[in-house]
Amino acid sequence: MKISLAVAGAVLLGSSLAACGGGDGGSSGGSGGSEADYCKDIKSAATYIKGLNGGDVSQFNEALDQFKALGDEAPDAVKDEWVTLEKGISTVEKAFEDAGLKLSDLGKVQAGEIPEGVDVAKLQKLPQTLQGLDSKEFTTANDAITKHAKDVCKVDLDAS
Repeated sequence: MKISLAVAGAVLLGSSLAACGGGDGGSSGGSGGSEADYCKDIKSAATYIKGLNGGDVSQFNEALDQFKALGDEAPDAVKDEWVTLEKGISTVEKAFEDAGLKLSDLGKVQAGEIPEGVDVAKLQKLPQTLQGLDSKEFTTANDAITKHAKDVCKVDLDAS
């Protein structure tokens, strides 16, 4: 059984989301929210993002909450890119839910434990589901958000 692949997929998602970059540095806050607030919040979320990049899935739920909030307040320059990432987040959440796995269980799975109530057959299919996030659309959105974070917000989400 390749349980570690499910965790790797979750970490891959975190790595992709870490690439929270986007746009060409446009400065309009637009309908998404003020760019200053967004930049402040992306700086706060960087800790979660970097943790996921490093393989720490213990705060995956908190990280997803942060990503959703960032998507809601994203400036126009990266609003569409966040919509793309949010679709990916929803895909992951649904796949985990279908397998009976809570995102808070990722630490256990990473340690080789299968939490009670998990459908092992569906758990084994998670890597395939997560590979669907390895699309050009998802990668492009991810790269754009990361670039915007670095260029406009002065936050390097790739740094360790």
